[in-house]
Amino acid sequence: MEHMVICLSRQYGSGGREIGRRLAERLGIAFYDRELIELAAARGEIRVSKLEDADERRGNPWLFESLYEGNGAVNRGSSPNDTLYWLQSEVIRDKARKENCILVGRCADQVLNRAGIPHLSLYICAPLEERIKRISSIEQIDERSALSLIRKTDKQRKSYYEYYTGGNWGAPENYDLCVNSARYGIDQTVELLVRYCQSL
Repeated sequence: MEHMVICLSRQYGSGGREIGRRLAERLGIAFYDRELIELAAARGEIRVSKLEDADERRGNPWLFESLYEGNGAVNRGSSPNDTLYWLQSEVIRDKARKENCILVGRCADQVLNRAGIPHLSLYICAPLEERIKRISSIEQIDERSALSLIRKTDKQRKSYYEYYTGGNWGAPENYDLCVNSARYGIDQTVELLVRYCQSL
């Protein structure tokens, strides 16, 4: 690929963020995950603290604190969730047009599809039992708490994606490549994706 833009979706606990970060390092391209919140806040001239709790979450249409700060890029009175989605979408389109990068989550694949911007769409998954072990180790919590956190986070991501895109989060047909990170491990998954991306 002459211009490489990768949208990476991931199940919670699959190691997707780490895989994406390491893949970006190996390919020598930019990596955007939580940085997208800061870039969106800067674009709208809104305090990050007003937006970070809305990241990758669908808002409750009956319970939200309207935003009345920001510049002309912000639709005043909207929920923090809607505001963050639209500002992040602008940032995602801008980055994808200007540089080689990996964009994690935030409906980036559908945002770029709608804008007609070419990209590679990846989905990182793993069996539930492997994700429980990983989150339990990383967060230093018991397996029951890890399971609860995984279910909550995946439910939020699914609800967010489907609300803003109308698509089906995690459906294999929506992605160019789906990888089970538990099958290969983090290191080998990165190697597999490096070879795949370099072959395009």
